Amino acid sequence: MFSVKKPFSFYLQALIGITYSYSSLAANEPILPADASIPEKIVPIAESKQQPKKLADFPRTAFQYVYDEQQLAQNFSATEQLLNLAINSGQLAHIENLLKIYRTFPQQDPILVLFAEAQIAKLTGNHRLAIDRYRQIIAKRPDLTPVRIQLAISLFNTQQDRAAQDQFEKALVDPALPTDIRGLVQAYKDALDKRDSWSWSFSANYLHTDNVNNASSDRYLIGDNLFEKDPSMLPRSANGIAYGLGIERDFNLVNAHYLHVENNFFGRSYWDAHDYDEMYNRTYLGYRYKHQKGQISFLPFYERQWYADHRYKRGQGGRLELSHWLNPSWQISSALEFNRNRYYGRNATLDGNTKLFSTTLLWRRTPAQYFYAGVDFNRETTQTKNNNYDLRTARIGWGQEWGWGLSSRLSFSASDRRYKDNINFGSFNFDYRRQDEIYQINATLWKRDWHIWGITPKVNYRWKKQRSNYENLYSYSDKGLMLIFEKIF
Repeated sequence: MFSVKKPFSFYLQALIGITYSYSSLAANEPILPADASIPEKIVPIAESKQQPKKLADFPRTAFQYVYDEQQLAQNFSATEQLLNLAINSGQLAHIENLLKIYRTFPQQDPILVLFAEAQIAKLTGNHRLAIDRYRQIIAKRPDLTPVRIQLAISLFNTQQDRAAQDQFEKALVDPALPTDIRGLVQAYKDALDKRDSWSWSFSANYLHTDNVNNASSDRYLIGDNLFEKDPSMLPRSANGIAYGLGIERDFNLVNAHYLHVENNFFGRSYWDAHDYDEMYNRTYLGYRYKHQKGQISFLPFYERQWYADHRYKRGQGGRLELSHWLNPSWQISSALEFNRNRYYGRNATLDGNTKLFSTTLLWRRTPAQYFYAGVDFNRETTQTKNNNYDLRTARIGWGQEWGWGLSSRLSFSASDRRYKDNINFGSFNFDYRRQDEIYQINATLWKRDWHIWGITPKVNYRWKKQRSNYENLYSYSDKGLMLIFEKIF
């Protein structure tokens, strides 16, 4: 062991390579939005998707009839009338039973049989078969506007937007269309216009942190009273603003196939610590397939990152996303991602790649309450083995709408990061590998009916603690309370 005690800045001047090695390690700490978890700082984790918006279905009438099957088997007219009533009521059991009887008559109407089959398929969730039956009817009887509307609604529910829009527009041409049905069709058209338009999001908030450089508060680099740190290596407070802007759109190509375009930009700027200003931008251009219960996406992307007003990193890769509603209350979302990273200047030794697997299970217990849990695995590979690591994260969260217009979100994550080789500082080599434990809490509270120029203010509290086996270097904590202004339009 060394028995000397001098300021660490002395050794930075005396030992070749220490300045460069330490800077490389510090630069490897991910830098993205301040309130993101460690996995989110590297690549976006798998997030739950909203359920496709459901609108009113075609009006139904109650089925309040009792019938004798043996008598109906001898009465074609009564069976046909009851089958029509059952179809209009949407009563699956009655439609199936009456259709079985109706098929026994040789004078059966093939259009009515197709319509009954379509309604059975729709009610059992087989929308592909329902659409096929509706199309067969329209091919034979293009004047049947109610069937055309049913076809359009099924196309809408299966995310076939262009085809649905075409059928709704044809239905509106019918001069005999009742006023209430015309209003229903227009509501679907308006929903399609909104669904197929650009979606924007914007956020901004004041930032205050007591540890902008994520530094350990221990004054000494190694053990007690050995290698005193330069003041620049101790925690530093800073004030500034964080901001974000997102834009995306799905362009319907054919059926349920889409071209997805998305751009996300984040940044933060400190007026008293510009050396820690940072910006990040990622652009997606890829393919998306949608269905009634979810979507599948393959999204090539390109990203750029700036740090302290200088180019820091660029990356390109691909992302595979899957989102599926298991039932109306449970949803699973997963993501696989590969990112090829290229750094600028003296950080070029960090060139390599990032691999991510992330999955999230959402339980929407009631319309006003949801819970989620997720796990993430991230592998960072660089040119220097002691900068390579695996990061494993577990996440849980809870969202709630309360009385008096209040809403809240609470999340907790725990991460374990293990590096692949021993750390070295120039000519100093340590005989064990770095390991970090990272814990984060994020809580947000807002009032749903409070708006400022259409922007909702939200109070956010965040807390983070990192415990490292290199405690004097990498163990630190940070917390902050902030007011966020957020709008989605």
